[in-house]
Amino acid sequence: MRNRLLIFLIPFLLFGARPEFKEGVSLYNQGSYWEALRIFAELADESTTLNPQRSASAYMRVRCYNKLGFSQRALMLARDFPRSYPNSEYLDDLEFLLGEIHLDLGDPREAAWYFASSAATTTDKKIRKAAREYTESLVGTACVSADLHALAGRAVNRTGQFVALLVAERFLKEGKRGEAIDILFNLRPYIRDDDLRKRAINLYGKIGSSTVDTVHVAVVLPLSGALGSIGTPMLEGIRFAAMTYMDSTRQVVELHVYDNKSKLTESIEIARQVRDNPQIIAQIGPLTNENIKGTAAVLEGHSIPIIAPTATENHLSNLSKGIFQFRATRERKAIALAEYAVQTLAMETFAIIAPSTEYGQQFADNFATRVDGLGGSIQYQGWYVGEPTDVSKVHFRRIRELGLEELYLKFQADSLRLDSLLTGMITEGDSINIYEEQLAPIMKKSRPSRGDSLKVELSHIDGMFFPIHKGNMLYILYQLASNNLNTHILGDENWLDKEVLKKNASYLPELTLVAGDRLGFQQINKSFSDEYVRIFKHRPEQYDFMGYDVMGLLLQASQYAGSSGNRLWNVLMNSPNYEGIVHQVQWGGGTGRENDLVFLMDYADKAFELTGYYDNSGFFSMDSTQTEPPSELE
Repeated sequence: MRNRLLIFLIPFLLFGARPEFKEGVSLYNQGSYWEALRIFAELADESTTLNPQRSASAYMRVRCYNKLGFSQRALMLARDFPRSYPNSEYLDDLEFLLGEIHLDLGDPREAAWYFASSAATTTDKKIRKAAREYTESLVGTACVSADLHALAGRAVNRTGQFVALLVAERFLKEGKRGEAIDILFNLRPYIRDDDLRKRAINLYGKIGSSTVDTVHVAVVLPLSGALGSIGTPMLEGIRFAAMTYMDSTRQVVELHVYDNKSKLTESIEIARQVRDNPQIIAQIGPLTNENIKGTAAVLEGHSIPIIAPTATENHLSNLSKGIFQFRATRERKAIALAEYAVQTLAMETFAIIAPSTEYGQQFADNFATRVDGLGGSIQYQGWYVGEPTDVSKVHFRRIRELGLEELYLKFQADSLRLDSLLTGMITEGDSINIYEEQLAPIMKKSRPSRGDSLKVELSHIDGMFFPIHKGNMLYILYQLASNNLNTHILGDENWLDKEVLKKNASYLPELTLVAGDRLGFQQINKSFSDEYVRIFKHRPEQYDFMGYDVMGLLLQASQYAGSSGNRLWNVLMNSPNYEGIVHQVQWGGGTGRENDLVFLMDYADKAFELTGYYDNSGFFSMDSTQTEPPSELE
């Protein structure tokens, strides 16, 4: 190996070299090390003006001493080389040579370190490959325990990270799981390069599969396809939770990761594999309602809890006792928002504009039913298909027509008071017709002109409910502004886009949202975010947090359940509360497997603030220390 590596260097050493230098290299390659040493020593002692290859000559002098068995002399000259030739192009090659010298001296620890340093600094791919192979071999077999501990804590630069990861792998092979985890935990704040980051993540996976005390969890997410942008960060959050958990406990986690590509057929086939694997005690995912249903049908009766991270369809958990809905259902959120609007905000009249999807229909119908039950009035309910690019032509127009008609009727009634004034029935101070003043911009022959109706601000709707899909908020904001309605907007968590709201604050009337997590107002610990960035190269966002918290829920339960899916199911059913980074769970609903906890947020001064929350005992206002009595659910 070493002779071959010198051949790699020869073309560079000989290019433009003096005849004496070429002769020295030729003698070296023939094994005539004494003769080569005489030439290189003479050349190295010349001044740089006489010998431009002085540092190359000094480098070859070190190689000759090492070949002749004068390893200590070679080591002394090699250590002095960087001081004597600080700008030499052979400094990188010197690292590999130092590895060879220490190997010849019988010091595998120092040899491994210098070979690792060579792999980190050289630009020559062949030398890098050889240096890595030497390092892996020495750390993996030759170094004793004291050497390994010394190497693992030597430095936190790239060389130190690479060596420490090799030491962790060696410890893991020897069954020293705790020592391997300690190394990984200490390294995590420093690893930045992608290749080392991937190596560390893979090592966490090996830690999970190397011991009998392991929690096996299936993770079924769309890692490719249309929903890959959701599944991938969720998986990273799950992995981070597993890493954090293994750092602090003796229990370990092995993730069985599957890409269902958002397809029902893939989800069903994966469920069969999970069903047939006796080690797996729980499954996270899939994401969509239909895929959850298909998975539950296959796993029914197999004591494998299925945590649905995003599926919010009403009564989904009724289909299988294995389904746990991590997010509150649409019904739960719609009822909470309706109760808050009527009972706390004292709203009476409402309009609903929703997409004609299952999501929009369930949300809108549940909201309307609860408003009716509380004595409120749904004055208008409309649907749209696709994106709400233009709901003004039909929906906003109809809402304005209703308002203008109501305003005109009030104007007529008020006009009768004017007639009464003439007969002395009321005083002059009561004669101001406020409705005539409102209608003044469009009055024509005592009737309002519909064609000019946008000049009149209307406030006949107390609250307008928009359960939208993600990305549709801007369409609604622009049309709200142009239709001149003074109303309080009620929305779901798809309105939770602070950047869009901040840029379009002038279009926004009052806004209240119902959400299934605290992401809108929760302050995230900086150390958590910084460590996440170091490992995954991006800041944690909605689905990273969701993955972390879903996995945290399972791991908290697994501490008491061990490796039994049936015990895990029982623990989940009897653990009423869980609090993660941004999610909180309070199991309830008809099955006891729906998250009953939802949050109400108001948008004010370009920020969201928590107004209150609903749990399975009722509404808790942040303005009060008292919990209101639970309201009757329809």
